[in-house]
Amino acid sequence: MDARQRGDKYSDAEVRIRIAPSCKALMLVMTAAGATGLLIAIVPGMDAARILAAAWVACAAIDAVRSRALLRGPRAVRAFVIRGASIEVQDGSGRWREGSVRPGSFVAPWLTIVRWRPRGARIDRTIPLLAGMVGAEDFRRLRVVLRWG
Repeated sequence: MDARQRGDKYSDAEVRIRIAPSCKALMLVMTAAGATGLLIAIVPGMDAARILAAAWVACAAIDAVRSRALLRGPRAVRAFVIRGASIEVQDGSGRWREGSVRPGSFVAPWLTIVRWRPRGARIDRTIPLLAGMVGAEDFRRLRVVLRWG
């Protein structure tokens, strides 16, 4: 039984989060892409497959930097509001989408991953947040609501 079913004080809490671009997220994505590229370069295999894999990693890194670190493009998440088990998410084009917060969100002092599913969708989405992307008090409130709400 989770906190929503028990009626705890966090079950109906509302949290409004506005996300800012992050240099830390940019560095993490670039470090991961560089390490993956290095592995592709040193692992033996067919050259064509390695080139294809390196191109895929580069494209994925560019997309992640653009949408997750710099918050540009229509797939970027600029803001969201959590009310109990429901969530409203504003994308990079300014459109708001409704959905539900799903079990499996991750909460740590330096990283929080909000797992949610848009209304009518079949696949869950995630919103990764580093400590510098959100104000300290809002980040703490979000972690409390996700952990205990």
